[in-house]
Amino acid sequence: MSANKTLLAFIAGSSFPAIAIPFFVLGTALLLRPEQAFPPQILLWGLPLIMGLWNIALLRFAPALPGKGNTLTHWLAGITIGLAFTSLGVSSGAPGKLYNLHGHLAFVMMPIGMFAHGFIWGVIVHWVNRKLGLRP
Repeated sequence: MSANKTLLAFIAGSSFPAIAIPFFVLGTALLLRPEQAFPPQILLWGLPLIMGLWNIALLRFAPALPGKGNTLTHWLAGITIGLAFTSLGVSSGAPGKLYNLHGHLAFVMMPIGMFAHGFIWGVIVHWVNRKLGLRP
């Protein structure tokens, strides 16, 4: 992958459409429970960086498949990063702090996070990648 395509892939993964849903979900938690919330710098600095690097890795290592195969690849990449984010969040007690979900209820966030990130990558990032000419 050339330097220009790598930069475009980073931009596509860290663009506002790609991080709008996590900003909305976590931003809502910051508003509802500000005393328990984490520093918002994690959202502002960390999330775009992680999402941009994830898109570079996706485009570099996942094969370009014809037709609808790229959509499936993007959905699987989103589900994978959603599983990683929600596993980290549940193990650190974030659902209890942010949404007052404790015990077994905290695990409700895992399928929600996996689906949300699957949607972000399968629909939004895939569309941005196509518009930037990174995938057919």
